[in-house]
Amino acid sequence: MVYIQSFKGQNWLISQSIRDMIPKNHICFFIEEFVEKLDFSGFDMIYEGPGHPAYHPRIIMKILLQGMLCKERSSRKLAGACRENFVFMYLAEKVQPNFRTIARFRKNNASFVKEAFKETIKLASENNLIDLSLLCIDGTTIKANANRKKSVKREHIEKLDSIIEKMVEEDIKQDEIDEEIYKDKEENLTDMDKRDFAKIINDYKKAKDKHKIKEKVEKVKDEASRDEKAKKLSLTDPSSRMMQNKQRVTELSYNTQLSVSKNQIIVAADVCQDGHDAHQFVPQVENIKQNISLPKKTKFAVDCGYSDAENIKYAEENKIDLYVPSRAQAQKFDGKEESLNNDNYAYDEERNELIADGGRFRFRGVYTRKNGRKVISFYSKKLKKKKDVPFFFRERLRMKEKMESEEGREIYRKRKIVIEPVFGNIKENFNFRQFSLRGLENVKTEINIVCIAHNLKKIYTLKKKKEKKLRQEEGYLSKINEKFIFVENYLFFILNCETASAVMCPERLKGAKA
Repeated sequence: MVYIQSFKGQNWLISQSIRDMIPKNHICFFIEEFVEKLDFSGFDMIYEGPGHPAYHPRIIMKILLQGMLCKERSSRKLAGACRENFVFMYLAEKVQPNFRTIARFRKNNASFVKEAFKETIKLASENNLIDLSLLCIDGTTIKANANRKKSVKREHIEKLDSIIEKMVEEDIKQDEIDEEIYKDKEENLTDMDKRDFAKIINDYKKAKDKHKIKEKVEKVKDEASRDEKAKKLSLTDPSSRMMQNKQRVTELSYNTQLSVSKNQIIVAADVCQDGHDAHQFVPQVENIKQNISLPKKTKFAVDCGYSDAENIKYAEENKIDLYVPSRAQAQKFDGKEESLNNDNYAYDEERNELIADGGRFRFRGVYTRKNGRKVISFYSKKLKKKKDVPFFFRERLRMKEKMESEEGREIYRKRKIVIEPVFGNIKENFNFRQFSLRGLENVKTEINIVCIAHNLKKIYTLKKKKEKKLRQEEGYLSKINEKFIFVENYLFFILNCETASAVMCPERLKGAKA
């Protein structure tokens, strides 16, 4: 067997410039070009005055974006890459920032990162690389950086607080802790709750800084008072919420909302604590309007999660061309078993009656449910039953008819191939399946960094395709021009030959005329 010859222990002559060690078409040069154009003047005031010189923020920004494209978000590993990887060494401009510097920059510069995200949208727009004929909005759950076992139910927060209070005052015995945990049987603690609760107390009992633990509990109490709907809160990240993911596993997560153009440029991004998408359509539209001006013919496509009647009412009032199916229609369009029929009724506007189940339902009244939603009630004497519909049911019926059209079905089909690959790119290619930071504002910063990286990669790819197409067109025109010149020269040559022949042999020319 013959092996490839190696040169172990031999000297390696490398280029004097790190740039020469990187392929010319590497995306890091595009990242550098983009970051260099950002406005860093706001940092001058922060770093002004005595003290140790700071790393220029453009260096940290370049490292974070390149790290996202390389599936690397750990500040320690990014700091290591600045010492070992040619690409990161080039972007770091031959300095080696500490991992704490990288972590602090990512955590403390939310407004700057948000403006940088807007600059990617502006860049795409200036280069005519963004197609706003269709915008798709969707959400996905991304796991929070929180320990599920260190979460407590709302009703147990006060009990935990009282135990921690005693720990701060004096070192209480284990039997006193057990008594505090198990004495109130009416609170209906399950065996799992008891184990988790006891583990939290024991872990905190071993901790040296009891006042820091007290601060954590206070944050949980503040979050509980702010969000009355939250049933269970995390002690590691109180802002996270229990949500069900695609695998139907309930875990501490955040709901990430993205708005994407037809050619998959992200034009708006947000993170919320709501486990459902129904109330996120209006905030996303407002975010889009802040980031970019939309043409009048822009269409919006969303899935049935946004089919709330209030969203449809908002779209009609603001002249937004919205396409959203009902849950029953979504089952039908996706080829699934049609198990829902909530919108299976018609409306007689003249008589103000619903037509459903083979009978007519007369208007009965309007009432508000416990969740604050207004509902219109209709009743049928013949069938002896009532039917409740949303307050804006007329808008839903109009949308239902709109979605049954060929155009409505086609736009709904396009929605999947526009926005779903974006989530796939973020979760699979960027390996972004869990947040690294904690707290709602911090995770918003993190998702903005992800969106910047996605947009830059997309713009870079689209620019390359556009340049390639222009080169092909120029080559085609060049070939046509060459052929034209050849024909022109050939005709000129023939004409000259005939003229020369007439001058040299006039008798021949006369004979030809005769």
